[in-house]
Amino acid sequence: MGYITNFPDGIMASPLIGGGSEYAGWFGTNAWFVDGDNGNDLNPGTSTEPFATIQAGINAAGSQDTVFIRTLAPDATDLSEPGTYEEDLTIAVAKHGLKLIGVGGTQNLQPFGGPKIKNATAAALLTINASNVLIKGLQFNCTRNSGTYGILTDGTDLAASGGSVGLQVIDCYFKNCSATYGGIYLEGGYASLISRCTFHLGTNGMGVYIDSNATPSNGHTVEYCNFKSNNGAAVAKHLYIRGGAEDVTVHGCTFGEATAFIVAAGSPSGLISNCYFADTVATLANSTGKVTIPATQTMQCTGCWGGVSLAVIQSAA
Repeated sequence: MGYITNFPDGIMASPLIGGGSEYAGWFGTNAWFVDGDNGNDLNPGTSTEPFATIQAGINAAGSQDTVFIRTLAPDATDLSEPGTYEEDLTIAVAKHGLKLIGVGGTQNLQPFGGPKIKNATAAALLTINASNVLIKGLQFNCTRNSGTYGILTDGTDLAASGGSVGLQVIDCYFKNCSATYGGIYLEGGYASLISRCTFHLGTNGMGVYIDSNATPSNGHTVEYCNFKSNNGAAVAKHLYIRGGAEDVTVHGCTFGEATAFIVAAGSPSGLISNCYFADTVATLANSTGKVTIPATQTMQCTGCWGGVSLAVIQSAA
């Protein structure tokens, strides 16, 4: 077991994880280390004797601990991307406040060189049952995109909240996301933050699915994310907000070509602001527009642009 304050060369100040000030409140929590190229799950998980798998680091960690994950060397068949941790990951309810931090990517930028994860056999790359979890600087390759979640906030064991509470997903990259479940599936819960992430989607992909299947589901924020259409393909929808999800904020995001950029189905409420929609004509925000909002106007769209320098128009149609 290692300690953040004892990590060689002062990782607390390393730009790879965002700088010392952002993590100053974590002093005293335990840090665990994963290196799939040089580690072994029989090791104690220190910086000099790391684990080989991410799940081993998660299993060893306690609540509010930090797991640092080193990027794997590229495969010989593709030197443009790092190697893959092929694992089905689960964060149990007792691991509240756990932090998974990728090390070795492009510092605070979108981590195309950060640790890459692909699911082994299960339907989700990462299932989160715990509250207040932070995921930073990782990339998720959802290769089985016909029925695979990227990050799933199950929250089965959090009966009072119905879903994971206080989740933060920052500086992460999602590829080949499922058209059914998306790169991130929020099944209820509240106060989730998805920030500075990139969703690289094919024709049938979906980036984020905010559900109200489990209640409550409120206070979710999606900000400064890039929803990219693969090779210009118009995806079915980038962001899906379903049912009674309340107080959802979508701010400062860019959306590539799509049949529908954002779909708010049922009666969700919230605000879509300062977003750009890559369309060839003016983007409309109404019950049939590419920003699909119920005629009851339970969500507001303001300060957004679509088409060629055209403001997005919202109507009650």
